[in-house]
Amino acid sequence: MYFSVADLSVRLRYSIFINYFIFLPVKYNHCMRNLIIQYYIDTSLYSQPTFNNLGPSPVEKYSSHSFQLYCKKYDIDYVKITNPKLRFKHPTWERFDLWCDRSWWDKYDQICYLDSDVISLPWAGNIFKEFKNPNAFKVCYYRKFTGNTAKGSKERCSNNPLMDNIPGEVLKEKCWQTGLFILSKESAEKMRNLVLKYKEQPDVIDDGMFINWVTIASNVDLEKIAETYNTKSNGATTNLKALNFLHCAGGKKHKQGAKMFEILKNLYPAVKID
Repeated sequence: MYFSVADLSVRLRYSIFINYFIFLPVKYNHCMRNLIIQYYIDTSLYSQPTFNNLGPSPVEKYSSHSFQLYCKKYDIDYVKITNPKLRFKHPTWERFDLWCDRSWWDKYDQICYLDSDVISLPWAGNIFKEFKNPNAFKVCYYRKFTGNTAKGSKERCSNNPLMDNIPGEVLKEKCWQTGLFILSKESAEKMRNLVLKYKEQPDVIDDGMFINWVTIASNVDLEKIAETYNTKSNGATTNLKALNFLHCAGGKKHKQGAKMFEILKNLYPAVKID
């Protein structure tokens, strides 16, 4: 069949137009969001309400307030879960829904879980921009393991039967502090089959022991989050300006007379505690 130069020019422009508008949306439809999620659920709704002395705390109000501001600043979605879903032992186990329920990944590329006693400091950077390996499970540096010896790491896991056959060198390298993590669809899927065993765990295994075992047993790729995003402190001696997130620590953190509350009041005066 014969085409004139003019015909070919029109056909070429038409082809470019069709290809542009057929394939361009595929690129731009992948505008998935990032999410920060926290859980704050009435412990009396569970079979082990006094587990680890984790009960209601006014620190939660500061934590939630700080991350709502943080998410608004960086255009991140924020969700606070206040109703049971998994209903297993204690609210600390509810976070395993992020692996169990695949529908989370219909909307989100990455999900950052935070304990309800972690505080975002007003000058904190965007954690999703700093740690962005799409395939990795992003976990927090843990001085009690990473800064320990292999023997010391093994001793720290002596009460966790799931870790009995795991060498100390591996524990030192891969154990992490479970108050903060960033999960992606890829890492969630790689860990999911082991996470689904959570209901099989005896009472001697808590949620932190379990997820550390899953991390090692699944051989998921890891990216370490800097300690500045999960520094545990009672606030008395820490240089806050050097940090991004502060993880409130110490038995007095739930008492309003503690040093920590003076710091929190100065950081976020809009929060009112009953």
